[in-house]
Amino acid sequence: MKTNNRTRQNGHSLVEVLITLLLILIVASMAIPNSATAIANIKLRGAASDFAGLVQQARISAVRGNKTFTVLFGLPSGNGAYIDLNGNGSFDSVLSTPVAGLSTEPMIQFGGSANHVAAPSGTGAPTKLDASGGPLGWTATAGNISFNSRGLPCNSSATPCGSNVNYIFYFRDTRSFGSSGWAAVSVTAAARAKVWVWNGSSWTN
Repeated sequence: MKTNNRTRQNGHSLVEVLITLLLILIVASMAIPNSATAIANIKLRGAASDFAGLVQQARISAVRGNKTFTVLFGLPSGNGAYIDLNGNGSFDSVLSTPVAGLSTEPMIQFGGSANHVAAPSGTGAPTKLDASGGPLGWTATAGNISFNSRGLPCNSSATPCGSNVNYIFYFRDTRSFGSSGWAAVSVTAAARAKVWVWNGSSWTN
C-alpha cells in the first residue's frame, strides 16, 4: 500500500508580505501627490476657463443691450466673478428690471481654492505674461474689464468707454506644503480671450 506524501501548501512568508506592503506604500506615496497636483491643475484651469467664458458672455450682452458692461470680482459668498449689468458695483441675484434680456447678473464661482490675484511678483513667482520678451507682445491695462456696445474691451474709468485695450487676469490656488498653481486669462483689444497655465518654467495654453 502506497503512502501519499503530504504536499506542501503554497503561501507567503511574513517577510514577503511586509516587502509587498512596503512597495505598495512607496508607489502610493509617489502617486498620491501627482494625482492631487493633477486634480488641482484641472480645477485651476477650469476657473480660468470659466472666467474666459464669462468675459465672452459680457461681450455678447454688451452688443445685444447696446450698453457698456463691466466684469467684477467678489461675490457675497465664495470666490468668483460676475457681470455688473446694472452698474451698481455689487452682485444682484435678481434684477428689478431686466437688462439686455437678463433678469439676473451672470456669475461664476471658482472651484477649489482658486482666486483672482494681482500680477505675480517676487521670488518663485511666474513671469508676467506681458513682460518684455513674453509670449504676448503687448502691455496689459490694469483694472476691471469692460465691453462697449461694439463688443470691444475698453477702460471703464475712461469716458466714454471707447478706447480698445488689452487685459490680463491672474488666478492662483494654494496647495499642500505651501505650493501654488498659477493660471491666467489674456484678452486682446480685439476681444480674443485665451487661457494660460504656468507649468513651472513657462506659460502654456
